[in-house]
Amino acid sequence: MAKTALIVVDVQNYFVNEHTAGIPGKVVDYIRSRKPETVFFTRFVNREGSNFVKSLGWRECMSSPDIDLHSELADFADESNTFDKTSFSIFHSKALADRLKEAKVTNIQLCGIDTDACVLVSAFEAFDRGYDVEVLEELTGSHHGKGLYDSAMEIIRKNLRRNRV
Repeated sequence: MAKTALIVVDVQNYFVNEHTAGIPGKVVDYIRSRKPETVFFTRFVNREGSNFVKSLGWRECMSSPDIDLHSELADFADESNTFDKTSFSIFHSKALADRLKEAKVTNIQLCGIDTDACVLVSAFEAFDRGYDVEVLEELTGSHHGKGLYDSAMEIIRKNLRRNRV
């Protein structure tokens, strides 16, 4: 029997801006209306010595309040279903990858921020790992704006099952 997990990717203070301000509320509405059986949240946490720092010179998203999940998610996220990651992919959280296996998840629904980075990479890696992947287009966005969001969605549509995006 197929088991689906909704994974909310990096809807945290640093990434919520004028381009993504509607995402937290849309995610909350989706969770309340659809009542998914399993919901996990990820938080990107940058670290000193990471490739983001070494190669890109990017030192953001290292501490609170930047790394905190957006306050609108507070009723749904807690220590038991929130996983930190230090890379683009959700699968770089070993704890989350293990929980997906333990829960016998076969289908992954992805939403969150950034479609052009963490959502995109996670979708491809989920596919490569054998999961049935669905990107919830209306619940994703890029904090860099619509252009990168549109480009990422075009890549996802081209490479992953078009009828599931």
